[in-house]
Amino acid sequence: MRFLRVLLFTVLSFYYVVGGVIPALAQDASIVRATRVDGTVSKNGAPLKEGDIIQRDEKIVTKENSAAVLTWSNGSIVEIYPETSLILNGVIYEGDRKLEQSLITLEKGRLFVKAQVPEHIFTQFEVRVGNVPIMSQGAEFALKIDETGKKFTIWSLIGRIVVYFGIDRIKVEEGQQVALEVGGSPQVPVSIPDKTKEALMKASKRLGGSLLIEEEAISIGGPLKVKIGGVKNRRGDAPYTVNFKAIISGGSGKIKSIQWNFGDGESTDGKEVQHTFTQGVYIVVVSVEDENGQKATSQISISVEEACAC
Repeated sequence: MRFLRVLLFTVLSFYYVVGGVIPALAQDASIVRATRVDGTVSKNGAPLKEGDIIQRDEKIVTKENSAAVLTWSNGSIVEIYPETSLILNGVIYEGDRKLEQSLITLEKGRLFVKAQVPEHIFTQFEVRVGNVPIMSQGAEFALKIDETGKKFTIWSLIGRIVVYFGIDRIKVEEGQQVALEVGGSPQVPVSIPDKTKEALMKASKRLGGSLLIEEEAISIGGPLKVKIGGVKNRRGDAPYTVNFKAIISGGSGKIKSIQWNFGDGESTDGKEVQHTFTQGVYIVVVSVEDENGQKATSQISISVEEACAC
C-alpha cells in the first residue's frame, strides 16, 4: 500500500509540473487565463468564462457594458474595457535571454497593461495597432483606439513605452502620453494631466499590487530580509543608468552595512545607489548586515543592449 501511495504521488507531481499547473518551475512561457469576466465577452465567438485559458491567436471581444481581465502566470495583467477587440498572438519564452514576450493585436477599444517584473525573467509586451508596434518592458500603461480605428493614444503610468512609428522611434517616458494616427506624422509626448493620471493610478490599484512600486518595509524583529527596489526597467540601451534601493525588514539591530556588487567589477555602499552599465547582462547583488551579525542578500538581473526596444 505504501508503494502505491508513493507511486501515485510521483505520477501526480509529474502531471502538475509537466501539465502546466506550475509552469514557472519548468521555465515555460506563461499561461494566460481569464480571471474576471463581466457581461458579454467572447473568445473566438464563444462565451468566455472565468478560468478559461487563452490560446495563441484567439480573439477576445467585449460588448457594451462588458469587460474582462486576463492574468499571466508571471503576474502580468491586461484589463480589457467595454467594446474592445484584441487578439493574443502568442506568449514566447526565450530561455537564453530570460525574456518572456507577449504579443497582442488591439483591433479596437481600450486596454490597461500591468506588466510585472519577476526577478528571474524579463517581461516584454508588444501591442500592435495596425502595423504600428508598441513595446514595453515591466511597464504599466493604457492604450485606446478611437472610433475611426486609426487614431490611438498611449498613457505611460510606470516605465517607458517605445512606439515604432514608420522610421521614427517615439519614446513615451513615465508620466507621459502621446496621441498618434496610423499613417500620420510623429508627435512629441506630453505630460499626462493630473486627473487622467489619478484615474490610471486607480485602475492600477484596482488590479492589485505592482512589483514596480515598492513600499518601505517597517517590520522589526525576525529574520533580516532585503529586496531590491527602485528599478523601473531592467533592460535598456547602453550606456544605461539604473537607480537601486535596498528595502530592508526584520533584523535584531541597526543596519551595520549595505554593500552593492554590480557584476561588472564595480561595487559601492549605501541604501540608495546609482550605476551606469555598458552592453552585457549583469547580476546585481545587495548584501546587508545588522549590528548583531544577521545577514541577508538579494539579487536582480540587468540586461543592456545597443539597440533595445524597451
